[in-house]
Amino acid sequence: MVSKQVKVQELQEFAKRCGLALAVYLLTGLTPAWAQQQKSDTAPPPVVTSKSTSALVAPSDGQLAPTNDYTVCPEDLLDVLVMDVPEVSRTYRVSSNGLLTLPLLPEPIPAAGESLDQLSRLIAIKFHDAGMLNNAQVSVSLRETRLHTVLVSGEVKNPQAYPVFGPTRLIELLVKSGGLTNAASDDAVISRGEIGQHADLAESARTGAANPSANGLSFTLKIRKLVETGDDNTNILLYPGDRITVQKAELIYVLGAVMRPGGYVLSDARQHTTVLKALALAGDVNNIAKRSHILILRRDPAAQDEKRDEIPVNYKAMVKGQIADIRLMPDDILFVPESGGLKALHTSTQAAVQLATAGGETMLIYR
Repeated sequence: MVSKQVKVQELQEFAKRCGLALAVYLLTGLTPAWAQQQKSDTAPPPVVTSKSTSALVAPSDGQLAPTNDYTVCPEDLLDVLVMDVPEVSRTYRVSSNGLLTLPLLPEPIPAAGESLDQLSRLIAIKFHDAGMLNNAQVSVSLRETRLHTVLVSGEVKNPQAYPVFGPTRLIELLVKSGGLTNAASDDAVISRGEIGQHADLAESARTGAANPSANGLSFTLKIRKLVETGDDNTNILLYPGDRITVQKAELIYVLGAVMRPGGYVLSDARQHTTVLKALALAGDVNNIAKRSHILILRRDPAAQDEKRDEIPVNYKAMVKGQIADIRLMPDDILFVPESGGLKALHTSTQAAVQLATAGGETMLIYR
């Protein structure tokens, strides 16, 4: 500081002799250098820093989920970027015991339990301690996780495990999975993981309301109204470790000489569907139907094969109300043969059985 004041006084004297403008120029040029020298004299020794970014996960639907507070778990797949060190910058799998092994480092890093930012700093410190990088800039992001997911299975269009990093609404996961298939029933079974069970218990203690999983780890929800109208009554919160299984609907099949042959879902309103009701759903018989030979093909539960019993239907008497309308059972096939060009009734019924038992993939399924 003393030397600085002396130099300023000398410049002031010089300014009187050579002009003020020149002195100002010299002061402007010298002051930053003095400041830099003074700063360097008092600056602390260098420390290791790390560059960590907000990690993002890209699920199969392409949307990004923030994971700023994500905690690394065993078997996670991580993208590690060490600036200017391409030998290390790549994707790594955390071991089952929670360790992350990086090239050039003498020993694995305990990664499980650390946040992504904490792990970034820890890697930078390890490189510094190993005498390799004094100022490592490290970024760690999550590519894939097995533990922080909700598994969506059953009758959805894209069944798979979807990453979640906190409470997520049921409708969001159903949308991510592509929605329900035509064969989906109204029911979805929710199986709680450990986090979900604790959340249910905490919510019950807070509100006094019934705990959905109090009677076991699984419970059933009616989801059709949620999907179609956005009804919030069943739009529950799901947690990492939970599982959604959308049940397959019970179907009846109306085949042959009808206006709309295919499979029909037995919803709650159709549980007591009869022959005449099923024909009405299918648009009724067409002009070439052989009404006198309508059959119900019903599988024997005790049979080991796909053979079905043939139950004849007296269509005319049923329409006139002379006999009771026969109630159909789930998986029944109501077959209406054609009156013209019919080769053999048995051949036709067998073809109907094969079509219905092919899993419904080659026919329309109506709700």
